[in-house]
Amino acid sequence: MNVSPRTYGYLLRICISFFMSMLMSFSMLVVNLGFVADFMFLWFKSFSIAFALAVVISAFVFPLVAALLSKFVNVCEKTGRYSESAESC
Repeated sequence: MNVSPRTYGYLLRICISFFMSMLMSFSMLVVNLGFVADFMFLWFKSFSIAFALAVVISAFVFPLVAALLSKFVNVCEKTGRYSESAESC
């Protein structure tokens, strides 16, 4: 499937939000409540809320973090093996 870079960015944020929400809601529910009788219902409810929030929040946070990071990090355009030295870029 071919997509534009812009569409790829949206898909990437949604996928990351999905998996992060799933793992974080599961982990926090286990830590706070343990495996209770209605665990799956509580987890689905927590995951649904977390995923909805994560998608919206990532739409605002990702561009801000990318802009901030670009002030401190230079990305090498050369393909191949990257080294710690910025001079090899």
